[in-house]
Amino acid sequence: MPLQDESASALPAFPYYADPLADGCFEQRPIACEVCGQAREWAYVGGMYVEDDPETICPWCVADGRAAAKFEGTFQDVDFSETASAESVTAVLNRTPRVILWNPIHWPDHCGECCTYLGTLTPSGQPEITSHESVQQEAAVIARSMSRTWTNEDALDCAEQGTLTLHLFQCRTCQTYRLSPDGT
Repeated sequence: MPLQDESASALPAFPYYADPLADGCFEQRPIACEVCGQAREWAYVGGMYVEDDPETICPWCVADGRAAAKFEGTFQDVDFSETASAESVTAVLNRTPRVILWNPIHWPDHCGECCTYLGTLTPSGQPEITSHESVQQEAAVIARSMSRTWTNEDALDCAEQGTLTLHLFQCRTCQTYRLSPDGT
């Protein structure tokens, strides 16, 4: 079967993950997808939570949920609040490339559905986002969960120094930012 001509711009969209290509979830190399059987130019390399990791999955089978269904697994090791819609939780677990984490985290929601993962917050590299009111509020909540005396600045300083990873998310409806901490 001949390879399909697939540029990076032809990769499927992942509504709950802003840029999985930049985060290394996909690699451009010829494969025969174990799920759909098609010859593809892109391989999913992010891993799954299954008994035996499949070796060659195409991004399209991740996006449409066929890979999770075939291997009876999920792509995330996260928890969700009860306010997230069941549809968005299913999409994150079964149709969203794996977010690389140190530990299981809480995948935030807002406006009734799971937020989109934007990546790791680096305060000095993202000053506009870091100064946003919702980020400052989220950092304050995280700081207080770590120590009664900590402020939002303490949490952001730890993120800057690399002693705390802050995963940045954004509401798909109102664009509010949310943070989820991950110890390193």
